[in-house]
Amino acid sequence: MNENNKQITVGEKYTLELIDITHSGEGLGRIENMIVFVEGGLPGDIVEVEIENVKKTYAKGKLLSIKENSPERVVPSCQYFAECGGCQFLHMSYDGQLRVKSKMVEDALERIGGFKDLEIKPILGMEDPSRYRNKAQFKIDEKGMGFYAKKSHNMVYIDDCLNQPESAADVIKTFNGIIKDLNLSLYDEKTRKGYIRGVLQRTNLEGENMITIIINGRDISQRPAIVDAILLGIPNVKSIFVNINREKSNVILGRKSLCIHGVPRITEKIGDLLFSISPNSFFQVNSKQTKKLYDVVKEMAALTGTETVFDLYCGTGTIGLYLADKAKEVIGIESIQDAVLDARENAGLNQIENAVFLNGRAETEMIRIAKDENIKPQLVILDPPRKGCEETLLNAISDLKTPRVIYVSCNPSTLSRDLKILTGFGYKINEVQPVDLFPGTGHVETVVLMTRTEKK
Repeated sequence: MNENNKQITVGEKYTLELIDITHSGEGLGRIENMIVFVEGGLPGDIVEVEIENVKKTYAKGKLLSIKENSPERVVPSCQYFAECGGCQFLHMSYDGQLRVKSKMVEDALERIGGFKDLEIKPILGMEDPSRYRNKAQFKIDEKGMGFYAKKSHNMVYIDDCLNQPESAADVIKTFNGIIKDLNLSLYDEKTRKGYIRGVLQRTNLEGENMITIIINGRDISQRPAIVDAILLGIPNVKSIFVNINREKSNVILGRKSLCIHGVPRITEKIGDLLFSISPNSFFQVNSKQTKKLYDVVKEMAALTGTETVFDLYCGTGTIGLYLADKAKEVIGIESIQDAVLDARENAGLNQIENAVFLNGRAETEMIRIAKDENIKPQLVILDPPRKGCEETLLNAISDLKTPRVIYVSCNPSTLSRDLKILTGFGYKINEVQPVDLFPGTGHVETVVLMTRTEKK
């Protein structure tokens, strides 16, 4: 242990002021030179804690009492917040959440990327940060429906979720009734036995619902009774699916989904475009903020109709299709075959003919296209998963001397790492725009525009 920290011992109680918060919702303070993480604390709180764990560079303290509340502290709007693992920031005012998320982006860019004094635009939040999710994955057991508790697989049983549409309460009530009335067996993660594994609800801005029952079997039993109960209890149901998941894993959905009632797809409208959604489709969970996010990308792109755009990690093609009306052509590349098929379907649905979608590794395909077809992008869109971009992909962008890059990130840490690599290749950061797609949580999206300059 550091000499300066030898006085900090497990079981001791301390009073300290918290000065920051992590994305997982732990308040952060200091005792001497030791960082102390406090679950449930907020920046500005003065708290009494009991030290539970001491490591070489940090300690963890149990919150005993709050002696002085942070100006940002509010009563959580959700009665399940203290137990449920879905949200981390509901005890903080929404304005406070936005300030914290902006600071997370700024801190990561400076600490990891080395970018000091970088101008970051004001974060784009929601007018009403509730009921924003269009997708809910409910767990279910013999006691009811809900979500997992924080850092565990213990259930938190709920009657409603304030991040979901109002119809979520009807879904929970209806399935609690179905399980009881029809005496259906429920899947047990420990024994790997049982029948019903969970329920997926997808909803669009029109309030249309797609309900998917996840089963550990080949077919749904008592199908007519289940369908009738769903249609009676849940409003505006357009589709009912059965998803077969017999895998011994925690993955929610299996690969095979069978439509047992209604239409095989619902559609969501973002701007002027329609996007087709199935149980397994990847789609941003906050439709209202997705339009704001894509409008930022489109404004940064400033396309004139002459550009070839590479949409990398394109998923179901949403960003590329959103830009297609202003581009000469869009080429989307995605490693997941099912997502590519959805992207092609979405292009057809919107009668977009200047966008093609390819299945493969982005770094391999973009180099092949440049070499074999002599097509090089004037703009590359990057929208990677949380782990960020493969360094080989960033090398490929540099090798092609791509003039402009727009990076859409869901993780400030990997974003900062990748931007540092790109600046080493001769790119400079022009704009940084955070967008809040997940109110109440520690997640933040960031859109960055970079342009290529001569290497020093």
